[in-house]
Amino acid sequence: MTEPNGNRRIDRIREPGYLEGLSDLSLEDLRARRDECLAEREYLSLLRRLVQGRAEILKAELEGRAAGGHPTPLVDRLAEILSGEERGDARGEALRVGLPEEEMMLARRRVERLVADAGLSDPTVLDDGSLAEAVELLVSEERELSDARIDVMRILDALQDELKRRYKDDPTLALR
Repeated sequence: MTEPNGNRRIDRIREPGYLEGLSDLSLEDLRARRDECLAEREYLSLLRRLVQGRAEILKAELEGRAAGGHPTPLVDRLAEILSGEERGDARGEALRVGLPEEEMMLARRRVERLVADAGLSDPTVLDDGSLAEAVELLVSEERELSDARIDVMRILDALQDELKRRYKDDPTLALR
């Protein structure tokens, strides 16, 4: 997500200096970085789910064609296609719900641009080669999002570890 000053939050978080000097940061600044990472993780998770959903739809179209066509139109099979086994990577954390509407809109627009760039507005009109390329594009995008999310979670873990250390040293900090 791009912040008002033009810097992307993910770029700031991934900068090598982001984790330097954590023990010197104020509690407020440490919590602010943690919250920034949590927001980016949620944004990336939403974006990744949207891309995965699009990829699953296109894969189903390809598989249906390979099997000689599917008797039910693609649009009528969407619920079945998208209800596949959830690929979560649970971390034992409480679920955080509710990205700001602005971030949800940005995630949707990014996926829509990706889909428009690949000419995916109607997968039934694409030939098999174009459809396979579109699937590969979405799978590649999902991999990049997953890698970014993993980076953010690693950084978030380091921030959480510093907070836990401080709370262990002085339990009253958790109440502030």
